Amino acid sequence: MTDLFAGTTILEFGGGAAGPVATRYFADHGATVIRVESRRRPDFLRTLRLTPDSPGGLDGAHHFAVLNANKLSVALDLSRPEGVAVARRLALWADAVAENFAPGAMAKWGLDYAALVKERPDLVMISTCLNGQTGPERHYPGFGGQGSALAGFNHLTGWPDREPVGPFGTITDSLSPRFAALLLASALLHRRRTGQGQHIDLAQVEAGIVCLTESMITYAANGEILTRMGNRSRHEAPHGVFPCAGKDRWVAIVVHDDEDWRRLVRAMDEPAWATDPGLATTAGRLAHVDEVERRLAEWTSPRRTAEVAEALQAAGVEAGPVEDFGDLHEDPQLAHRRHFRDVEHAVLGRHPVETHAMRFSVMEPQIHSPAPRLGAHTEHVLRELLGMEAGEFTRLAKAGVFE
Repeated sequence: MTDLFAGTTILEFGGGAAGPVATRYFADHGATVIRVESRRRPDFLRTLRLTPDSPGGLDGAHHFAVLNANKLSVALDLSRPEGVAVARRLALWADAVAENFAPGAMAKWGLDYAALVKERPDLVMISTCLNGQTGPERHYPGFGGQGSALAGFNHLTGWPDREPVGPFGTITDSLSPRFAALLLASALLHRRRTGQGQHIDLAQVEAGIVCLTESMITYAANGEILTRMGNRSRHEAPHGVFPCAGKDRWVAIVVHDDEDWRRLVRAMDEPAWATDPGLATTAGRLAHVDEVERRLAEWTSPRRTAEVAEALQAAGVEAGPVEDFGDLHEDPQLAHRRHFRDVEHAVLGRHPVETHAMRFSVMEPQIHSPAPRLGAHTEHVLRELLGMEAGEFTRLAKAGVFE
């Protein structure tokens, strides 16, 4: 089995999800991904939900652990010139540099593309932040919560008679790393073919906007601003989630056209309300959508989610259970594709880690190690990979540079 990125080394600065998720694609396919970290200013995911009594301290954060498997960690205090000098050597040595700090942070250390490319003309570097490296709002720091609002997701998410609620989680933090992985792989391939490096500037907000094509095209075409509709569709009915037996159990059902509606009516054993000729067309169902949804919910409510989904799928109607995160870990489809892989972490013990959604026919993603403890690989990376002399390493260690 071939490792797609075996022999490729990526140096990673930053934290959270937007940067680290992108480099995981490479780590899972053989690349050596090295995180530059510091105990003085740790990745905020290392501090999430920690208390003074949390086992392992900064090494015991679950969220950090599931995002950063397969990586190495080097501890460098970038507030010290010696730490910056080591980071610079690593950046000039690595095959690529990835960072997701706010604009200006890398330049403060002389680790930005403009500074590094002077010594490494074929440097490949990707920077991803909220608004990108240029423009009047470039210096506004933020995460996916702000990105969701700025990109338009919050405007679309929620109910028409209520305030925007925004999608759960920091959605642009989840979208942008998928773009970043593709862009970084493309830049590495381009350099292999041409010898040319480049700097990639990825704005989270713009990556999010690209994913709202229908809304953007609708406004460009006719000036209409699409807004919140809950789970409904402008073009189809019924279209939504409906309650099932049990606590907080739901099924998603979509009827695309009139033939789908006839299939749904037959699957429900043709109740009188559903055979009303006024509901036989999409226009009729949209005109009476409140009644249609109420009646459909009455049919689904006493039934279990799997029962409803299986019956409707067998009838040719799109339906699927609304799975919670416990369901996902028991899902037979995900189990078949080995979406979750177990690792043994020094602090957290055995826990599952997600793989990405892609499967190459001859390149299975590998989860070979848990997320690193902070600075766990400092000596290995600097001495064995970078080639730092023993005396220099000892001197820097005694000076507290590896903190």
